[in-house]
Amino acid sequence: MLYQIPGVRSVRDDEYDSSREMAEMALSEAVDQHIESSQETIDRISALEGKIKTWDMEDIRYLKRWVEEIKELLFKNFSVRLHNFMDIRKIPSVSFPTVLRDTYQIVAVDKRGYCLFGPESDKISSLQKIQDHYTERCRKKAMQENQSEKK
Repeated sequence: MLYQIPGVRSVRDDEYDSSREMAEMALSEAVDQHIESSQETIDRISALEGKIKTWDMEDIRYLKRWVEEIKELLFKNFSVRLHNFMDIRKIPSVSFPTVLRDTYQIVAVDKRGYCLFGPESDKISSLQKIQDHYTERCRKKAMQENQSEKK
């Protein structure tokens, strides 16, 4: 049992105050570090967004790296998907048919004819291969429709 003398602080009170101050300092440091690391992440996301929006259309592989990195940072730190963060249709690109963009989820095409595409915007292929695939798909569909009409 601890005896209290009126007007005199006990050793336990001093220990409690010291522990509380240490905990408050540790919490303050942790918050400062979190804010600092969040700001670094926000700065990196902003830099990547700038690179993506001003991509020179020379090499799709650069765009792919930037898109992958920004997707990872957005989701890991803020649980946000790229499509909710920026309008990917505004990424610079060589022009290509809208039907291919919609069918294959093409993000952009570089000056050499390679495109970034797919549901996760993580695949690269030549636009010519995608056009050939689409043409073949349409041809097969038309043949099936013709065979159905003959029956």
